Order: sequence, then C-alpha cells, then structure tokens
Amino acid sequence: MNFMLLRFLSISLLFLFCLNLQAQSSLFVPRNYLKAYTNETRSWDGKPGLKYWQNKSKYVISATIDPKSRVLSGVETVIYTNNSPDSLKLLRIKLQHDLYRKGVQRAFDVTASDVDDGVRIENIEWNGMRMDAKNFRRAQTFLDIPLTDKPLPGNSSGILKVQWSYTLPAGEDAARECVCDSSTFFVAYWYPQIAVYDDLNGWATHPYTGLQEFYNDFNDYEVTISMPKGYQVWATGEWQNAADILTPAYLDRWNKAHTSGEVSSIFTEKELSAGGVFKNKSDNIFRFKASDVPDFAFASSDHNNWDATSVVVDDKTGRRTFVSAVYNTASTDYPQVARITADAIRLMSTWLPGYPFPYPVMTVFNGNDGMEFPMMCNDASTAPGSPMTLTVHEVSHTYFPFMMGINEQDYAWMDEGWAAFFDFKLSDSLSGHTLGRVRPYAPIAGTDDDVPPMVKSRNLSTAYRNASYQRPQNAYFGLLDLLGYEKFHTCMTTYMDRWKGKHPEPFDFFQTWNEASGENLDWFWRSWFFEWGFPDLAIQGVITDEAAHAQVVIIEKKGDIPVPIHLQITFTDGTKTTIHRTAAAWKDGQQNIRVTCPEGKKVKSIEMGDHTIPDVNPADNKWGA
Repeated sequence: MNFMLLRFLSISLLFLFCLNLQAQSSLFVPRNYLKAYTNETRSWDGKPGLKYWQNKSKYVISATIDPKSRVLSGVETVIYTNNSPDSLKLLRIKLQHDLYRKGVQRAFDVTASDVDDGVRIENIEWNGMRMDAKNFRRAQTFLDIPLTDKPLPGNSSGILKVQWSYTLPAGEDAARECVCDSSTFFVAYWYPQIAVYDDLNGWATHPYTGLQEFYNDFNDYEVTISMPKGYQVWATGEWQNAADILTPAYLDRWNKAHTSGEVSSIFTEKELSAGGVFKNKSDNIFRFKASDVPDFAFASSDHNNWDATSVVVDDKTGRRTFVSAVYNTASTDYPQVARITADAIRLMSTWLPGYPFPYPVMTVFNGNDGMEFPMMCNDASTAPGSPMTLTVHEVSHTYFPFMMGINEQDYAWMDEGWAAFFDFKLSDSLSGHTLGRVRPYAPIAGTDDDVPPMVKSRNLSTAYRNASYQRPQNAYFGLLDLLGYEKFHTCMTTYMDRWKGKHPEPFDFFQTWNEASGENLDWFWRSWFFEWGFPDLAIQGVITDEAAHAQVVIIEKKGDIPVPIHLQITFTDGTKTTIHRTAAAWKDGQQNIRVTCPEGKKVKSIEMGDHTIPDVNPADNKWGA
C-alpha cells in the first residue's frame, strides 16, 4: 500500500470517527467546531484535544499617572509565544481605551469631553525593529501590525515593545474604569494587549464597545506603578515591595492580615492624612507580579481606607487568599465588604462551585460600577442596601471568565449566568435569608427579545442581558435541581479540572457535563440554550384514581422550556404537603404529568411554582379554594 493511499484511508477513517461521535450528540455543531475536532484541538467527550494549544504573553510594564492631568503614561515589553501550528502574518493589538477615540463604535454614550484621539502610540518595536504605528491598520479598538515580510512561525516567540499614553476618562458614565474623585482612580483596559489567536476562529475580531467583556489569553505580568507621594496602589497580583514603602507599624498590620481570619485596618483616611503611613516623602514605586491571569487592573488613592483579612481556600494545603476592601469614608456599607468577601470566598471554595479559590489576592475597590477583573473589583457603594450580592457576584467571576478563560464576547452566559447563579445561592446562604436576586426571566421569555444564548453575545444589544444573565441563571437553577448537589458538584469540578487555565467553548461545557453526569442532557441544553421558547406550566385539574384510592393532579406543559414541577397542596383535613419533580419529568417529550397525592387525601387547593422556577403565566398555577 503506497503512502498516499494510506494517508487517504487514515484521514477518511478519522473523518468517519468524528461523524460517528457527533452523531451521539443531537445538538447542532457549527462547522468551525467540526474543524477543531478534526484537528484534535478539542474532543467530543468535552476534554481538551490531544493537540490543544493556546498562545501566551509575558508583560513587563511600567506606568504612572499624573493626577492633575489624568494622563497615564506607560512602557511595556511583551514576549509573545505563538504555540499554534500556524505562521502568523499579523500581530493584533487591543487598544481598548480607543473606546473613547473619535469615530469608534460604542454600545453606550460617553461624556463628550472624554472623546479624543484615543491611545497615543509614542514608540513601537517588533523584534528590535522600530515601526511607525501610523502605517498600520487601526480599526475600532484594534491595531494590526503586519508581519508579511517575516511571519511569526508556530512554536516560536517574538518581542513587542510599546510606549504609549492616554487621558483617563472623567465622565460619570465612564464604563468599568473611573476617576472616582480628583485623587482616586480605578484603571482598567489601559495597556496595549495582544489579542487572542485561537483554534476556532484565528484572531479575535470583535472590538471592545463597552458592552461585551473579556476574551484574553493567560499571561504573566510584572508591573511597576509610580505614583506621587501619599498615594497607595492596589492591583492584580501580589505586592512585591511593601517593606520598601510602608513604615514598620503599617507593614506589621499588612503582614499580620495575611495570616489572620479577622478583619483589621491596614490604614484609615485619617492615618493617611497624618502622613505616617509611607516611608518616602517623594514618589512611591509599587511592584506587582501575577502569573497565568487573563488581565491586569490597578487602582490608586491618597485618602481611601484599607481593611484586610485572609481566608483559607484549600483545606488540603492550608493555602490562603489575602482579602482587601478599599473605600471612601462616605461609603457606609463598605466596612462590611472585607468580611463579606472573605466569607464568600470560603463558601465558593467549599460549596459552590466547591473548587479552591485560585488566586492569592482579592481586592474590592470602592469605584463607580459593579465590574470584575482578575483579583480586583470596581464596585460602587450600595448603601443603604446590603453590599453582599454585588460583592459576591463580582468576586465569583474569578472562576468565570478568569480561571476558566471564557470567550465572553461570544458566549457571556458561560460566565455572567454563573455569576448570577452564584450571587443568588451564596448570598442567601451567607445571610441566612432570601437576599440574592433571581433575574426576572419570565416577563421576557418567549418574546422577540428572548434570544437563545447560543446566538453570539457580540450580535446582541437589547437582548444581551437576558441571554447572558436571566435565562442562563434560571437554567442553572434547573440544572442543580435536576442533578442534585453531589452530581452537580462532580460535573462542575470535572469541567474546572479539564479547562482551568484554558479556553472552553459551549460544546466543551455541554459534553463535559454529559460525560461527568453519566446522562445525555442534550434535551435540557437544546431547550434552554439553542431554541426559541418559554417556560409555562399549568394545573389542568384534579381527578380521582379509584384503583389507587388517591387523587391525581394533572400538570400540563404549555411552554417549550422544561422546568421543575413544585406543588404546595392543602387537603380538606387541613394538612399540607409539598411535591416536587425535577425538569426531567419532561425530558421524553411528555405534555402532561400525573402527580399522585397521598392515599385517602382529598385536595382542597394547590399552588404551583417557586421563586426560582420561571413561568410566563402564573395565573393558571392555582387550583381550588
């Protein structure tokens, strides 16, 4: 048998094998995913393929802010490693602050005075060759560096150097970053960042518009932030030179907080104003390191309070996470935030998702938003309400999309839906009462704004929040109910073990949970994530089963999306019972379910439903007196 014939037969057998595996799934799989299975970068059982790859960068960045002018200046050296089998003919750079550049597409209006010429590229070099950025394609928030003369081969590295500056936006509507006051800054989307090149689509193509959020590679960072005297900096990563900056008394507080479970003050606004916190009377230079994280953010202030504690996140190793809350004295809810954050991280590590918190640091900073970054949150004050749900939501994003490198620009439900699920379940558990928020899916379900989540998030505007938050949160409620905690937890940890530090896509999620649960859940995935429809159950009536000497409640499935049956039944003798069936009651296509009551009991009234079970028409969920 000659070589060409052997190769043809091998490829044919592989193709037939993939088709056979695909036939085991009843879900539609897009053609670009089929390519990944053929190329063995992903596999049909939900695991990363034998030839899975992803690219990586190492950033060394130095930056400073002039508080008076709000100008951020920086210089970076990036070692970019192309682990793909492809030779790259361009290098795509994200200039996300170009959201404020004249003429750029934006999802929301911004303050007119914040709009300018965007990021100012003062120098750019590739592999030691100086280039003129004016000659490159600069579209929306991307800058493309052509490498046509000398492409970057697969399994090789190149060095990018950039010097840049821009003016921080000061408008109250500045999304996710803020000039919180004249001397308090939360800085995000701030450095030239190499975009993702992946096995499904090549270079990422969706610009940052202020709506769809993260899709980044896992990178290493060494970052130096210089600030004028009196300023403290908090950032992604671990602070490397606290001993060079804090005076002994405050350094001692900082060190003790790393091993204590009690919340303590590192310093207060009053102590900062007294001038005894910092050794230096001139500029301070702060150094941070972070490994295998998808982004880097930082914040700075000369008057915020700093509370801190730590929490054990892995009982096997005793590993702890250092937790900080940094806030303005006027934010009366923020003294609770360090305690809430530590308790939430502990519960995340041991219950939901039940996976050790992956990062050594978490800082919740009192900004103007509710927004997550690796090891950092920009959270506004919620006073007079509780800060718990917002805090839990943003901190839980550590798992999705940071530990799990979700493409949130395409499938935001893979992280926002989970954060919405966690903030409800964890807030209720931490508070001891109903505090978490069920996103209201029923009012929008089945309307033309209820778009199936498998439609890419980048294609959605008015339908974005429902597809990203409401519908998937409600789906995950049903999934936990369907599987029960133990099996749900097994599926979750299997998924995390497989895809931690990688880029899972929807079918990696669906197939992993199918395999880990030992069940084909395609019937559930299809209705909740792929199809148009709505949840609607109705009590059709009550009949008597003479042979069983019992009454039977008939439940009709009037909608398309399967949800649990939850009945609270009152009998004529004054007794009550609760009967529950998971959404699996509908998995074989039934349109009516018979629920048998206890023998000898006569039904007086029935109420169907629960606050975590959506139903578009609750009027037909009651029967009897």
